[in-house]
Amino acid sequence: MRAHRLLTALLLAAAFTAGVRAQEPDTRAEALRREREEKSKQLTPPEASGLEHVLLDLERGRLFERILNPAEGFYPKLGNITAGSGFSLGPAYRRPGLLGGHVDFSGFAAASLQKYWMLEARIRMPRLLNGRALVDVHGQRYDFPEEPFFGLGPDSQRDNEVIYGFRSSVIGGTAAFTPTPWLALSGTGDYLTPRVSAYDRPEDIGGRFDDDRAPGLIEQPDFFRTEASAEVNLRQPRGNPREGGRYFLTYQRFHDLDRGRFSFQRVEADVQQYVPFLNNRRLFAFRGMASVSDADAGARIPFYMQRTLGGPDDLRGFRRFRFRDENAILLQAEYRWEIFTAVDGAIFYDAGKVASRVEDLNLRDLERDYGIGFRFGTQNGVFLRVEGAFGSSGGKHFIFRFANAF
Repeated sequence: MRAHRLLTALLLAAAFTAGVRAQEPDTRAEALRREREEKSKQLTPPEASGLEHVLLDLERGRLFERILNPAEGFYPKLGNITAGSGFSLGPAYRRPGLLGGHVDFSGFAAASLQKYWMLEARIRMPRLLNGRALVDVHGQRYDFPEEPFFGLGPDSQRDNEVIYGFRSSVIGGTAAFTPTPWLALSGTGDYLTPRVSAYDRPEDIGGRFDDDRAPGLIEQPDFFRTEASAEVNLRQPRGNPREGGRYFLTYQRFHDLDRGRFSFQRVEADVQQYVPFLNNRRLFAFRGMASVSDADAGARIPFYMQRTLGGPDDLRGFRRFRFRDENAILLQAEYRWEIFTAVDGAIFYDAGKVASRVEDLNLRDLERDYGIGFRFGTQNGVFLRVEGAFGSSGGKHFIFRFANAF
């Protein structure tokens, strides 16, 4: 009897063990598969950081546009009046839909701690011919008290730097026609009253340069400027391009209204191309610009209207307006990548030069620089650009700008 009970207990234990083993995976691979399945049921999507949440809200809610560029009403006008003016601030106002919805009005007043200031008022009729044509009437007054001048030509010396004051009024109008969304044709006529402040102090332009080396230093006539331009714009999105291109050609005529001694004409071509990859999160951006001026017989081109290179938008490794002459060429290339929402990084390279003769606009003896930077904004535009430029004969430069380079 005792032996029979022992045998029965052994058979029950064997059956239990077999049942447990029947429920276990036969191989280690099967065990790993089941373990992965169990973990997959517990996975949750990655959560964005607090900073990413803020940037996403800014982009989706278009906070920058709502505050700094609203559809209508008062808003703060901030940024740079011109290169070198420093941070500027002032009130601005926009009122669309006047006179039955046909007229838009805008205006602003801005000033900086460097005593640069600008006033502007503009009346636009942008919805003519079913939105394909617009007429713009504008008035502007500005004063730039400390503009740098290093002399003319590619061989100008940094040690010759002086300053001059420049102020002007601009009154005129523009008419534009857009037969297709990507093509714009426009014509502009402006009345200009440029004036130069030149003193005899060593740090001022009058203390080191004369009218021969700085044409227009002694006398500044009023001008009437006419301009005709054609633009093919295939960039997407246009405010902060990731692909496509922009091809711009303009002709300008500056007519001296006094004695005709400073009348001249200018032709400029500006080509921009954007080549994306990796789902538009990375891209190469290229720009080429050429400017050619020609004075009338017996006339000269005023130094304050000659083409310049140097500063935060072209040759970024040099002081603003470092090079100045009648003609100029500029080449720029950037590699841009998305760091995260609303923040891009960029590595850039600039090359260019000025020349007194058109035949000298070649690729020899170009001034060069390179650098790295960050851009903050949305697809509607770049709100802030921070860059460091190196590798030039002009030293290192830090750039803080409220606009994209191109």
